[in-house]
Amino acid sequence: MRKQYIVIFLVLFAGLNTKAQTSLGMPVDSTLHILNSYAQPASLTSATTAPQQEYLHYLRSAKTLKILGWTSLGVGIPTMCVGLLLGVSSAYSETNGDGLNNAANWIMASGAALTLSSIPLFIVSHHYKTKGNKLKTVSLSLGSQQVFIPQGNRFVSGVQPALSVKVSL
Repeated sequence: MRKQYIVIFLVLFAGLNTKAQTSLGMPVDSTLHILNSYAQPASLTSATTAPQQEYLHYLRSAKTLKILGWTSLGVGIPTMCVGLLLGVSSAYSETNGDGLNNAANWIMASGAALTLSSIPLFIVSHHYKTKGNKLKTVSLSLGSQQVFIPQGNRFVSGVQPALSVKVSL
């Protein structure tokens, strides 16, 4: 228990020294003001953190799947065209082109498979994007903000609880 008090005292003392060095021009009324500026209430963002993290997860997943879809389509179409050109050239060649024809069939089939595999990637990407946007329609967060309160002929900073509501249309 004594070690905890020592750690708390050291952290508070180090914070007070840092605060005093950064804001020399601001008058300090009492030690209570200094303690209030450091002992700000913790932001209760657990109400928004989970939906926001899920929103970012769905947004990143949608973006990744869309990139994979375009890549699959971009590689599949030229591969299919190369396979088609090899197949046509092997059909009109005078030499025995069975090996080349077999390779052309495999290249064309893999290009077609890549091209067709891009369709589900685009569909799932769109699904993730709409699912993420449904999470982002309304968010509620509770936190704190620093306000300046007039006291005599100067201003003193204080901490005030803040509730923010965000509605996306």
